[in-house]
Amino acid sequence: MAIKAVIDKIEDVDEKYRDLYTAKADKFELTGVEGMRTEADVTRLSGALEKERTDHKGTKKKYEALGDRKVEDVLVQLDRIPELEMAAKGKLDEKQIDEIVEKRINSKTAPLERKVKELTGHVVERDTLIAGYQSKEQTRIVQDAIKEAIGKAQGFQTAAVEDALLFGEKHLTINEDGKVVSKDGVGVTPGIDAVVWLTEMQTRKPHWWGETSGGGAGGNKGGGAGGARNPWTFEHWNVTEQGQIYNTNVARAEQLAKSAGHAQVLGARKPVPKAK
Repeated sequence: MAIKAVIDKIEDVDEKYRDLYTAKADKFELTGVEGMRTEADVTRLSGALEKERTDHKGTKKKYEALGDRKVEDVLVQLDRIPELEMAAKGKLDEKQIDEIVEKRINSKTAPLERKVKELTGHVVERDTLIAGYQSKEQTRIVQDAIKEAIGKAQGFQTAAVEDALLFGEKHLTINEDGKVVSKDGVGVTPGIDAVVWLTEMQTRKPHWWGETSGGGAGGNKGGGAGGARNPWTFEHWNVTEQGQIYNTNVARAEQLAKSAGHAQVLGARKPVPKAK
């Protein structure tokens, strides 16, 4: 027995084929065969096409009075109606002539103004989209720099990553050279990179490194910026590490010394402890 595409009762189909049918309105249609179109599908499609043809004919009928004229040309003529009405009144004085000139100028510039307004809207929309993309890209670059710095920091707590990213977005930006550095006026040393920024944050956010980390002697055992400690600070003062960092990365050494309040990198004097 052939399988029908549309049936009235599901009971009329062999039980093993019933899962292939779906109830639609008061019928059951064969929908379990991939790529198959039922008669009902064809009927619905034909109805949609016929509606589209009817709508198209209606639109064409609505605007057939324009003939070959463009809508833009008709709008220009409509803009001149006030001028033509005034001229039809008869004699025109100087004031009326000025009004006609003004009307004529407006009739010429009105289409341009409409176009300018339309294009301005497109430009604003485009600039908004570009600004959104740029903001997202800048945030991504800053976050990547923070994550890289965290990856170099020994003992950093996984649970503190989101908190560090949040603070980093407020403190860090991208400079003209495309490098991620700290901002001015945000409470941290300006111009330092993400690694040195994270080192500086250790004294402010010791819980990021857990209870055993921070400014005390039992803190991080890592070296230099990679271990999230600054050998130019009082807590981690270490001339040997200063020399190692300077020999490896002069710019990093300068940033760390500046972060600790030193004007010079090598030969700096050990700072006095902060008053408790």
